[in-house]
Amino acid sequence: METHENEPLNQENGPPVFKSWNQLYAFVLILHAVIILLFYLFTQAYA
Repeated sequence: METHENEPLNQENGPPVFKSWNQLYAFVLILHAVIILLFYLFTQAYA
């Protein structure tokens, strides 16, 4: 079976929680920023 690079992905290949991969990536980036902020605040409080 041949696969073509320009064919759209099937909906079955989507992320399990969000509607699109972009939403999942945005969630991960925002979560990463929140964790960094919490570590920064924790460091400042106990420095």
